[in-house]
Amino acid sequence: GISTVIRAEEHLTNTLRQGLILDALGAPRPSYAHCSLILGEDKQKLSKRHGATSCNQFRLDGFLPDAMINYLALLGWNDGTENEIFSREELIEVFDLDRVVKSPSVFDMEKLKWVNSQHIKGLTVADLLDLVKEQMGFVGLIKEGTSMDDQQVVDLAFAATALAKQMMETTNDAATNAKTVFGFGLPASFAELKDGEAKKMIEMGNFYPLVARILELAETNEFPVPDAER
Repeated sequence: GISTVIRAEEHLTNTLRQGLILDALGAPRPSYAHCSLILGEDKQKLSKRHGATSCNQFRLDGFLPDAMINYLALLGWNDGTENEIFSREELIEVFDLDRVVKSPSVFDMEKLKWVNSQHIKGLTVADLLDLVKEQMGFVGLIKEGTSMDDQQVVDLAFAATALAKQMMETTNDAATNAKTVFGFGLPASFAELKDGEAKKMIEMGNFYPLVARILELAETNEFPVPDAER
């Protein structure tokens, strides 16, 4: 049966009536814990006007499930240490109602992004691929009907993830970075570059020979690629 009910302080006034109903039914009363409300950054009660209104919206925005659970657990609770990053298993192990604080907590989107970024850093590129492919679909980088297992999709997601991983706050960042790059309208090859002045500047600098060498190594499969397990 239900041993403990944890809910918002708004339900405190319901507790006596519900307890009496349970007594009348001959059912055991659970233990009740009433937590302070979660506030928006304007210190008002959290509501739809403060942003995302569903779990699915956070998924669409590129937040990891474990990061969401981690952050929500930190709203009004801590384990008594400086640690702020927990796996689900660690939270189950250390969570204790005695450490829930009485004062209201503020839902800080920047803090949530930081927690999410720490969870992303703890995953490998391979772990993140499916999540990034999903985000690429959301931002329109993948044509409708294209299989997520298509090798070009996999390669694009791998490259976007490997390049962005250390700075990503959400998995959406890798997808939007890739979309931005594709939006530059660059020619397919250096020979097709029509801006003569730009072409001359590239040839005079160090960039042209460096990229030429990279392309040469890439074509012979000698250029090192990121490790998917890192």
